[in-house]
Amino acid sequence: MVNLPSRFADLRIRYKLLISYSLVLLLSLTIGSGIIFFFVKQAIQTNIESELTNITQTILNMVRTSASVSIKNHLRAVAEKNREIALHFYNKALAGEISMEAAQQQTREVMLSQTIGKTGYIYCIDSQGIILIHPEQALIRVDLSEHAFIAEQKIRKVGYLEYNWKNPGETHPRPKALYMTYFEPWDWIISVTSYRNEFRELVNVDDFRDSILSIVFGQTGYSYVLDLDGNLIVHPSLVGNYYEAVDVKGKQFIQEMCRRKNGKIIYSWAAPGEPEAREKLVIFNYIPEYQWIVASSSFLEEFYAPLKTIGHLILATVLISFILVLPLTSRISSSITNPLRELMDRFASGAGGDISVRMQRNSKDEVGTLARYFNTFMERLEAYSESLKTEIADRKKAEAAIRKSEAKYRELVENANSIILRMTPEGKITFFNEFAQRFFGFAEKEILGRSAVGTIVPEDTPGGIRMMVAPSNQRGDRESANMLCDGKRVWIAWTSRATYDQSGAPKEYLCIGTDVTESRKMEAMMVQTEKMMSVGGLAAGMAHEINNPLGGMLQSLQNVIRRLSPGLPANEAEAEACGTRLETIRNYLEKREILRFLDNIRVSGERASHIVENMLSFSRRSESRKAPVDLSGLLDKAVELAAHDYDLKKKFDFRHIRIERRYDAGMPFVPCAATEIEQVVLNLLRNAAQAMREGEAPVPSPCITLHLRKESDFAVIEIADNGPGMDETRIKRIFEPFFTTKEVGVGTGLGLSVSYFIVTSNHGGAMTAESTPGEGASFIIRLPLVDPSAG
Repeated sequence: MVNLPSRFADLRIRYKLLISYSLVLLLSLTIGSGIIFFFVKQAIQTNIESELTNITQTILNMVRTSASVSIKNHLRAVAEKNREIALHFYNKALAGEISMEAAQQQTREVMLSQTIGKTGYIYCIDSQGIILIHPEQALIRVDLSEHAFIAEQKIRKVGYLEYNWKNPGETHPRPKALYMTYFEPWDWIISVTSYRNEFRELVNVDDFRDSILSIVFGQTGYSYVLDLDGNLIVHPSLVGNYYEAVDVKGKQFIQEMCRRKNGKIIYSWAAPGEPEAREKLVIFNYIPEYQWIVASSSFLEEFYAPLKTIGHLILATVLISFILVLPLTSRISSSITNPLRELMDRFASGAGGDISVRMQRNSKDEVGTLARYFNTFMERLEAYSESLKTEIADRKKAEAAIRKSEAKYRELVENANSIILRMTPEGKITFFNEFAQRFFGFAEKEILGRSAVGTIVPEDTPGGIRMMVAPSNQRGDRESANMLCDGKRVWIAWTSRATYDQSGAPKEYLCIGTDVTESRKMEAMMVQTEKMMSVGGLAAGMAHEINNPLGGMLQSLQNVIRRLSPGLPANEAEAEACGTRLETIRNYLEKREILRFLDNIRVSGERASHIVENMLSFSRRSESRKAPVDLSGLLDKAVELAAHDYDLKKKFDFRHIRIERRYDAGMPFVPCAATEIEQVVLNLLRNAAQAMREGEAPVPSPCITLHLRKESDFAVIEIADNGPGMDETRIKRIFEPFFTTKEVGVGTGLGLSVSYFIVTSNHGGAMTAESTPGEGASFIIRLPLVDPSAG
């Protein structure tokens, strides 16, 4: 601490108070006034810069909008004119004056003869993205669909488009604009394109000159526009080039603005008609497309004029306050210091340990009240001194018990094999035990204070943390989808309870969770298996009921065909007995196509018989003998059979599908019924080929990938395609009997169901499907490496 001068220390308290209060007041008023003056100045300067910045940005947007409209209109006019040229030659070809090929050639020559700006040109593509017309011959018939703007042209065909493009030999792409129109008879997308910075001459400055000059602020503030060469494009009073202009201090402010392109600058400038220069503030920004600088400026003196008045008011306030405080402080100090000495003596006795001391004073002023307070304080202090000793002893015992209880609670929570966490009503995590850290993969310092949504609760979960906690005033269990640190989804059963504040609002949630992911998967598998078993029994009963009349129908049809067949003596004899010949009867039947109708009945009956056979496969296990099988050879054989499948070749030649084989080396033989597994694989190959062919848009490069690998005690076969894929609703029903997405007469809806039963029931394996719409589908078969029925 700084030592006070000896003379000041020897002064009486009243003079000390007088001098101290006066100095403190004077210093406080001075500092406060300075702070007010500083912040007022900063606020004014900030408002100035903010206003100038906003005005500059407004003008910049105005100029950019006007220029963009000019570019768009120009490109559109050229594009539509060339479409009229194409239509003209097309009509001449239709009239027979020239050939259609000559019409296209003449149109191409007219288009290539035109230039847009300095380097702009006209080109044409078709709906597939193939270049048809372009100044660069090397690009003719080239597909540029991988470029985003070409893909956009294929979709829109008509309209305005902006993009970035880099010519050969350039290091950076530059902004470019095009307008396209569509000539449907030739499937031409006519595009007129050029770099945007080449259209400066198209901008009509008169479109926005008056708008810029109408913006004023203060008495002399205005905005202006110039280019990088220092030429004034818009200015209220000046014209010409001012690139070499300097202020009174020799500062080349125009050159600095052109070099920096955006920011703020202060320079001295004398306005026309003024004798002296004043400091001027300029906020400027850059329009790169046209290499223009938009600036807003005003003299600082106009903005800071209110500060002079504020300074005078502050100075007058300080002087008046200082004059008033002197007599007031003197009077107050004298009324306080005299009674204080007696009170100080009493306090000295109390501080010495004599808490029985009391003060005798009967006045009713503040000092008398202070004396009574002193006596009351000493009396209570004496009582508190006794009770405090007892309370300190009790508190030490309670704190020891609390620390012991907290240690037991923390040990229990930290070592529990359950997920335990606490979080606020907003979802911020405040506690995360060690088991939860290991389970979710987050360290304590990474998770505390973060929101549960986006860390352990997926952001797309409806309701957010409400899926983890029970409603108000309830305690209950809920299951929700949660997320590990690597993004993997898991299901957790949560038991939660809330604590509440005095108003009854939730203050914190305590959540205890258990991982139930595997049990949910098992439940889903059991539901699917039970559904298939119940439907399998129904299918078996239906199949037996249908099989008997179907067999009688096919047998009767066979007898009809036999009794119309030539070469059998009995048929010839009966025909002659009826006065006709068997050949005559067959000629009639063939001309009336009755024999074809009978053959159609036979084909339909055999198809129905095949469906019945598939339905019967639900109700019985296969009796085929299992033997060790090389799955890689089985997959190759199934691919060979699919390549010669008549139905596939009729719809889509399987040889046009690229087959990729990814077999792990050293795969062991797998005990299975080879013909049944071969049937399953062939069925999946057929489905994949049909899906890639029969979607809304056939896959241009169809591919089927066969994976073969070993996982634990299972051999895994995965058949993946790049077809249209399936949504979640279709995946859930894909193995159900009679569920099909094909047309009536094409699919029975039993292929995947039969395959599912062959894998699960006959071989003790598992069969699942994974798919995302638009990204293909994968069917995964898991076969045990040890026959489960062998033991």
